[in-house]
Amino acid sequence: MAEEQAQGKPSEQFQIQIDRVHYTVSKSPMTGAELRGVSPTPIGHDRDLFEVVPGGPDRKIEDATSVEIRNGTRFFTAPAHINPGSV
Repeated sequence: MAEEQAQGKPSEQFQIQIDRVHYTVSKSPMTGAELRGVSPTPIGHDRDLFEVVPGGPDRKIEDATSVEIRNGTRFFTAPAHINPGSV
């Protein structure tokens, strides 16, 4: 980031949300693994990560999946394993 500024290029920043918490990132694209590390407490593999796709089905983001980051991109997590009928 400092290197980009030293070369006269401003670093681009993007506002994203993960589980309704706002974060600022300065990289696009990002992998699922990188997105899992954005929050102060990284998202564990006991949770799946999804990108909210307005007007379409949400997209599951695997660790190696590349995601084009834009301002306002939203993500959410859900338990990786759900046992229907268990109490």
